[in-house]
Amino acid sequence: MAHWVLECAGCETEFTHSEIYDDGYSERDPFTLTAVKPEFPAGGLNAVCPNCNSASVYQRYQLLYRAA
Repeated sequence: MAHWVLECAGCETEFTHSEIYDDGYSERDPFTLTAVKPEFPAGGLNAVCPNCNSASVYQRYQLLYRAA
């Protein structure tokens, strides 16, 4: 299954933000043909890296698509 991932600012390891469930009706980005990125709160999303436990604030543009 495909995932949205973030790259840790501390250890540069990718970790999963969310899984992408393709039910055949999901909205897709017309330029990349991937699922539309999830929305982030204004000011960014606070997330903790599961590898090094470093907390960082991420912006929506930092989400990366990773196929299954």
